[in-house]
Amino acid sequence: MQMTSWVARRGFVLSLIVVMTLLVAACGSDTREKGSETTSQNGEATAGANESGAEQETAEQKEGEQAVNWPRTFEHDFGTTTLEQEPQRVIALYMEDYLVALGIKPITQTVIGSFFLNYLQPEIGDLPKLDSSAVDFEVALEAQPDLILLAFPNYAMDGKYESFAKIAPTYVFGEEAPNQWRDALRTVGDLLGKEAEAERVLADYDAKVEAAKAQLATVLGDETVALVRVRSDKEIRLYGGPGGYVGNVLYTDLGLNPPAIVKELAWGEASMAVISQEVIPQIDADHLFITYDEGGKELAEEVMSGGLWKSLPAVQNGQVHAVSLDHWMTFGPVAYIKKVDDVLAALSPE
Repeated sequence: MQMTSWVARRGFVLSLIVVMTLLVAACGSDTREKGSETTSQNGEATAGANESGAEQETAEQKEGEQAVNWPRTFEHDFGTTTLEQEPQRVIALYMEDYLVALGIKPITQTVIGSFFLNYLQPEIGDLPKLDSSAVDFEVALEAQPDLILLAFPNYAMDGKYESFAKIAPTYVFGEEAPNQWRDALRTVGDLLGKEAEAERVLADYDAKVEAAKAQLATVLGDETVALVRVRSDKEIRLYGGPGGYVGNVLYTDLGLNPPAIVKELAWGEASMAVISQEVIPQIDADHLFITYDEGGKELAEEVMSGGLWKSLPAVQNGQVHAVSLDHWMTFGPVAYIKKVDDVLAALSPE
């Protein structure tokens, strides 16, 4: 009996030990699982917080870059222009190029009689036409602008500024705009709250020019380049530099060499000289660009079929290149990019 009792007690103790061991193991497993779950949740929460914080920081940085204080006031030769908020609908008389460069679509397009900015058509499309030579203020009023930009002082003279200013805040650029188009772009950027965008456009253009300049220097060496225009009024113009529509890109930006006749007749403030057909033989450039108004096409063909023209070195060497008037006789970053492209295509074709 005693042996049986001892065996029974031993069996009971062993069973109790086994049960307790299982309970401890179960509790440990549950604790580990809960701990793992908590760690996972905490990790996910921390990652989510970090991601949210990064997004918030990025958003704040972008907001800081784009933040512009309104209202803003601008001084110009015709008065003071105050903009209460960022302009959304802009008339830019002969300055649509600047808006397009900054990613903004104007609400009208400039024409001068039959002339229009054909090179911008892919970006601006069939917008209402505003003729700078005979402004129809009803067209400007119906467009409902909240800012009007006038490229030249003569667009504002004889009471036109006052008429424009009654429609919307109006800013007038000075006569220096064609020569200082980079400054003009920065001003447009200021007016539109697009300062950073304007600087990016300039940086991209400068990078393009530097690459083109190096490429052309290798191909041309000291060879000379000139441009002639035949106008609708039958006037022949020789363009020079260092500024102006042509000189800015050929001689200042790209560093090309003008022939002696250009330095003699078309250098300095005017950057252009009206010449007679008798002067044509003196245009002894190695490379010659020609452009003409639609009304000057007949005279241009007459000139190019004459003996004086055919005697030029550029003509004899097959180095005469016709270029489009609309972007060569225009200022603005889009036009200047196209001018650089024209020069590269003509003088350094790949």
